[in-house]
Amino acid sequence: MEKMTSWVESSLVPKVSKITNLRYFQALRNGFFAIIPLTIIGSIFMLITDFPVPGYEEFMAGIFGSEWMNFISPAYRATFNMMGIIFAGTMSYKLAESYSMDKLTSLVLGIVAYVVVLPKSVTTETGEVVNKVLSFDWLGTQGVITAIIMSIISVELTRFCLKKKLIIRMPESVPTMVSQAFSALIPGIFIVAVSLVINGVGVVFSESFPQLIYTLIQAPLQGIIGTPFAIVLVAGLNGLLWWFGIHPTVINSMLYPILYANADKNQALAELGQLTTQTGNFGTVQMLDQFATIGGAGCTIGLAIAMAIVARSSRMKAMSKISFVPAFFNINEPLIFGLPVIFNPLILIPITIAPIVSVLIALLSMKVGFMPMFTSIQAPWATPFIFSGFLVGQWQGAVTQIIAVIASVAIYYPFVKALDNQYKKEELHEIPDTL
Repeated sequence: MEKMTSWVESSLVPKVSKITNLRYFQALRNGFFAIIPLTIIGSIFMLITDFPVPGYEEFMAGIFGSEWMNFISPAYRATFNMMGIIFAGTMSYKLAESYSMDKLTSLVLGIVAYVVVLPKSVTTETGEVVNKVLSFDWLGTQGVITAIIMSIISVELTRFCLKKKLIIRMPESVPTMVSQAFSALIPGIFIVAVSLVINGVGVVFSESFPQLIYTLIQAPLQGIIGTPFAIVLVAGLNGLLWWFGIHPTVINSMLYPILYANADKNQALAELGQLTTQTGNFGTVQMLDQFATIGGAGCTIGLAIAMAIVARSSRMKAMSKISFVPAFFNINEPLIFGLPVIFNPLILIPITIAPIVSVLIALLSMKVGFMPMFTSIQAPWATPFIFSGFLVGQWQGAVTQIIAVIASVAIYYPFVKALDNQYKKEELHEIPDTL
């Protein structure tokens, strides 16, 4: 065990830290986290239209009329259906920030680069082609990979121009805002020109560059991550990484754009009445946030409850009091670093197995037709279980969560019992200081 700990601390952790400290990785993570409030806002308004209670739609129609949903749908369009274009701006902003460049200008140019490559026409249901319009499909989650690419290109081109002094310099007497505006002209021209070339390449090989990227990269990624095997693997890795002291955001922040896109795709299928376990994606943000990480990564709600049940040692009693309430809000740092969970041999197995079992229970619930497939309705990550399960999966989701939590408690229980006994023995052998 000591050899493993030494290897992790001296070899694994530094390598993982290099990955997490990569400029592009941090920009992607921070840029995406910046738009998470949009998903919560959109979920609230979507919940108003799709509240999981029988007869709700008829009740609302009786009060507000049959077209009441059309009044609320713009809120969804302005949030979920704009994630791609807004992400192009926020990632550009964060990447520019890491280079100590002008952030606001980079945000604007990142969005411009993204819009240049978007298709400017849509085909209606009747087959008519409408030009000079932007499709919500590409403004939203279908375009997140394209947004990443265009953000990097726009910021790096700006950085290249600054490095080579290919900018218009104004006299010092000119106000800073005016000077910054003129200094962005040449980089902006370069960015638009390169984006036009990229757009042309996309049109040659596909309908558009976003369509090409979606077909070659994003769709396969969504397909892979949407499978039961992939989300089970992600669940297990979340717990395992936390045991090593590596925060699961190492993998989660890269997966979130795809998980959100999968949820959005499920929503589109649901609106067409075609969402089933055969057509939909299992790997969505709700599966990760509301099942794989109940109580925090490693499904540590089971650990917190098991500790409250078995705690006899002073050490575990103290930790249980500190960590029990935060665990219900999916905050498990007190457990991870206080118990500790990190490098604790007795916790390695349950922290890896519990989230896997929780996800398997959710998958089984969907497969047998009990819990509905997840759509775009989400719950804030800190929402306690049962409530979050109800929001994302109706009452069946709440019941499934309860079963998953009971299973996680059962998994953690014998290991927590053994750990508590170990702590009691250590306390019995402590020699009081009588000096």
